[in-house]
Amino acid sequence: MGMQEILCKQSKETRCYIMSAVMFFEGFNQVNEMTEIRGEMLLDVLGLTREDIERFPLPDYSQIVSHLKAVSDPEVRSWVIRNTYSPVLKSKRADALKAFRMFCADVRWDANEIKEKMRSTEELYDMKPIDNGVKSTTNSGCLSIIVLIVISTALFAFAII
Repeated sequence: MGMQEILCKQSKETRCYIMSAVMFFEGFNQVNEMTEIRGEMLLDVLGLTREDIERFPLPDYSQIVSHLKAVSDPEVRSWVIRNTYSPVLKSKRADALKAFRMFCADVRWDANEIKEKMRSTEELYDMKPIDNGVKSTTNSGCLSIIVLIVISTALFAFAII
């Protein structure tokens, strides 16, 4: 069974929350011509259309976390981890890594499962995270506001492409 079939077993609402989480982390990267291609590929794998995403009310960080926390399928969790962590790696930003780590802690999925997917994603892209004790540009007090801004920007940029 392919990943699309596995993901499409989730409700459309869950798939929209998954897309929102991925686009949040994509927001740490510069928007370019590859953003549109990646967005189209993600929509296809998730069995969603642009209209589905445009009609989906923009969730805030806590809504994303509370909805994704309930995902029980390990293959779906693995896909989410890989597709939220890969833009973090590519961004080479300490604040992105901090946000990803907070996301992983907040969804409360199995820590070993998360570590394994992070390691395999690093191997796949032959990259290591930027985490040399660099002070992050965000702090947890304003993370939810930053999350909302980044998600809004990413989804808006994706919607107009």
